[in-house]
Amino acid sequence: MPIRVRVRGIYSTAISKILHDNGIELVDVSPVIAERLGIDEHRGKPADVTVKSDENNPSQILILGFPGEVHTVSSIIEDTVPDIIVYRPKIGLYAAFKARIMGQEGRECIAETPVGPAALVDEPECIAGREIPVTVVKVPVRPGERMVVSSRVRVVGKYAIVGKGSGVSFSNFIRNKERISSLLEASARYVRQGFSIRWRSNADEANLEEVVNEIPQLISKLKEVEHRLAKAKPLEVVYIGEFMRLVELTYNSKAYLDTVRNEVAPTTPYHHLLRSDEIRSNGLVDLLDIIAAEVEGPKLATLVRKWIAHRLSDKRDIILLHKRITKKNIVLGKAKPIEVIGDERIRAIVKRGVKSSGEYNGLNIPKEPGDQILTYMTEGSWITEHRYFDRNGNLKGVYVNVNTPPEFLPSGQVQYVDLEVDLVRASEEPCRIIDSKLFLALVRGGYIQGDIYIKALKAVDEAVGKYCVKDALVKLAEQTKL
Repeated sequence: MPIRVRVRGIYSTAISKILHDNGIELVDVSPVIAERLGIDEHRGKPADVTVKSDENNPSQILILGFPGEVHTVSSIIEDTVPDIIVYRPKIGLYAAFKARIMGQEGRECIAETPVGPAALVDEPECIAGREIPVTVVKVPVRPGERMVVSSRVRVVGKYAIVGKGSGVSFSNFIRNKERISSLLEASARYVRQGFSIRWRSNADEANLEEVVNEIPQLISKLKEVEHRLAKAKPLEVVYIGEFMRLVELTYNSKAYLDTVRNEVAPTTPYHHLLRSDEIRSNGLVDLLDIIAAEVEGPKLATLVRKWIAHRLSDKRDIILLHKRITKKNIVLGKAKPIEVIGDERIRAIVKRGVKSSGEYNGLNIPKEPGDQILTYMTEGSWITEHRYFDRNGNLKGVYVNVNTPPEFLPSGQVQYVDLEVDLVRASEEPCRIIDSKLFLALVRGGYIQGDIYIKALKAVDEAVGKYCVKDALVKLAEQTKL
C-alpha cells in the first residue's frame, strides 16, 4: 500500500513534486498543486504523514506521522534537497512508558524519562519516587525545549487519538458542521464508557463509516498499551507513537526548491527565500512569479539581487542572526550597512561599534569601548569574516566563522547556520582552528549531512590558505577603510 502524505505551507509545490516523483501518494491536495502536478486531489483519503512549514520558523519544515512512513518520507527529502540540517527527536509523540517522578521544580512536577527530565502534567500529586505510566504530549525538538508528558495515556490512529477521560475535541482543520455533528454523535457511547476522543484532520472528509470504525480498534490498542505498561520496567517504552523530524532549510536548500518548483510553475529566483522572509505576505513573490513567466531567469535574478541590496542599503541597521543547531540562536547585534552590492552575488560589509569591556571569545584578546567590528558576507560563501579594530583603526584580529551561505533578507536581516568550527588569528599570532569538536559532534549526531560536511571542510581549508599565510593581517588592514 502506498504511503500517503499531506503537504502544506510555503514549500508545498516543490516538496509535493519531489515526493510525487519518488512514488509517494499525495492526499488532500490543493486544487492549484493538483493542476500543477497533473494529479487527483485525493480528498478524503487519510494521510500517513504530514509535511508542513513551521509557523514559528518559516525556514523549517516539520515531518510528522507514523514511524516507518516518516522514515521513508524524511529519507527522500534528505537524499534530494541539498544542505539541510535534520533534527531527529529521540522519542516519539504519544510514546508511552513508565516514568519515575523526581519531584517539584518551581511550579512544575518533573519526571525521569528515557531521554531525560520532563514536565509531568495531568497528575494531581507530585510524589517523588513514584512510578507512573505516561504519554509524551510535547517532543523537545529545538534547543532549550523541555519534553512534556501526561499521566493520561493515549494512543493515536489515522482519524483519532483516544485515551481515558470524558471529552471530545476536534482538530482546527475540521470545519464541516455536519461532519462535526456526526462525529459528536458517534463519540457519545464511548465517552459514556470513560474514553476521551480527539478527532484528527483526517476525519474531516474521509468515509464516515471507516472513521467511526477506528475508535473500537483504538480502544483495544489503548487497553493493550495499559496492560503492557503495568508490567513494564521503569523507562521502558512500550508504545512508539508518532515520529517527528524537523528540517532546517538553508540558502542552497531554498535555491534548489526554486528550481524544482520552476519545473511545474513560473518561479522567480529567490522565491522560497523571499517567502520565508517577514515581507512574504505583501504579494511581492506572487508578482515576481508572474514576471518570471516573461523574463529570463538570469536577468530576473540580477534584478531581484539589486532590489534586495537596495533594501538592505536603505536600512539604518541590519540584524545579524547567528543560527545554532543545538543551542539557542544568537543575534550578533544591529549593524550599520557600509556597503551592499547586488551584482553577480550579493555582498555586504556591515559595522558594529563596541561599548563594553571584556574579552572576545575565541580570539582571547581584550574587548574595549570604541572598538569597531567589520563583518564581510558574500552570497554563496561558506565563511563570514569579522575584522576587529581598536578605536585608532589598528587591526586587533580576525575571526572567520564557517557557516551555511548567508541569506540576505529584504526585511533587514542576514541569517546563516553556524557550523561550530571557526578560524581565528589575533595580531600576528599563528592561526587557530577552534570548536572543531563541536562540529564533529554535529556530524556524529546526524544533524549535518555529508554534503555540508564536505563543504565545511573545504571552507576551513580555503580560510587557512587565505588568513594563515605570512603578513595576511597586514594586507587585510591595508585593504580596510573604517
